[in-house]
Amino acid sequence: MFISMNTKHKLEKRLSSYWRMELANVIIVPVAMIFLAYSFDSPVGWLSLFTFIPTCGLLVIGGLYWRGKCEQLAGNKDALNHMLGHAHWTQFPLLILTVLACLLTGLAFFVSDIAISRGDLTVASIASSMAALEYVNYYHRQLQHFDHAADFKRLWNGRGFRPSQMSQNLKLWRKERRD
Repeated sequence: MFISMNTKHKLEKRLSSYWRMELANVIIVPVAMIFLAYSFDSPVGWLSLFTFIPTCGLLVIGGLYWRGKCEQLAGNKDALNHMLGHAHWTQFPLLILTVLACLLTGLAFFVSDIAISRGDLTVASIASSMAALEYVNYYHRQLQHFDHAADFKRLWNGRGFRPSQMSQNLKLWRKERRD
């Protein structure tokens, strides 16, 4: 497949911002949520901290994936393959952590001793929801359509959610490993 230099440069620039944003959010998201909870005198506890694990893990995988795509565009195919190995081996543990985070957060609505405050419950709800959405967005279907006009137009025209780039790359990576 031939990509013009101008198109390649635009794509590299967009993907470069993706991976940087995803990795920055590993720090920004938990810090911002904890800061907001404490600013309302509502501390966070182990529940929120636990829900940050799958959320941040998925943000790291996403950041590394987009970094690998940038490297692939620059001609380094090994970087993407190396990253896909990480995505492959972390998929099941991240799924388990995400499901546990969602279940514990849901249970906290009914069992008062799980969350230490309303802020803890709110932060855990946001973080576990983010983890579930990020898991689907990376490992299955592209949910994010607001940052690229072609994707938004595709969704708006009723063509639904397409398979995510990482899921397609993982499928090929796994097929190559079997062959």
